[in-house]
Amino acid sequence: MKHKILSTLILLTSIVGAQDLDIRRHIEVDATAKLLADADFATWEIKIRGEADSLAEASKRLDESSVRLKTSLSDAGFTGEIIRLSAISSGRHYEGDRDDRIFKGFFAERKAVVELRDLSKRQSVERVLLKDDRIEVSEINAQSSKHDDLRKLALIDAAKIAKTKASELANALGAEIGAVLSIRQGKAQYSWGYNMSNTIGAADDGAGSTELEKLSYSSTVTVKFELK
Repeated sequence: MKHKILSTLILLTSIVGAQDLDIRRHIEVDATAKLLADADFATWEIKIRGEADSLAEASKRLDESSVRLKTSLSDAGFTGEIIRLSAISSGRHYEGDRDDRIFKGFFAERKAVVELRDLSKRQSVERVLLKDDRIEVSEINAQSSKHDDLRKLALIDAAKIAKTKASELANALGAEIGAVLSIRQGKAQYSWGYNMSNTIGAADDGAGSTELEKLSYSSTVTVKFELK
């Protein structure tokens, strides 16, 4: 019986303590931090596709383009590690809408990823990729090897901004901020940009300079401070 009474008293004490925390004077602020960073490597997601009247010929054309791509990259001074090839898929090739499509033959294709760690050579890579009309660039991703550190830095900056914001608001009203009562992290965002049309133009004529846009990182936090 004493044990039950003691447990009840502990529970009531905890509830009272929580209620005291909830009714404490406080200020809650949102803050967002954004930072820009340079990309230091990039990947090109590509598709190599051979089409012909027969599957054998389509496969042959695919093999020709795959070998030519590897050879061109090697001739441009890149090692075999720069490209990763997927397995081959094949099937029938149609044109037109699904209900009114026309059989045009067969296809054989494979996807690949080209990864470049020295972005000063990116135009050399793109010239190789644009040589063969059987190669299609599906997507380009500019990235940073410091990705995790940059995300963390944006989050810490957001927390610092929240503290400054809360302090300035409190001081304007004749108060001061005290201990942190709660922190909620919002959705972190990461984005990059790449001008594909400018890249193709530069790769075709060898003129001009194509710059990767800055990587953008942002983090949002909601922080509740005690008011003194």
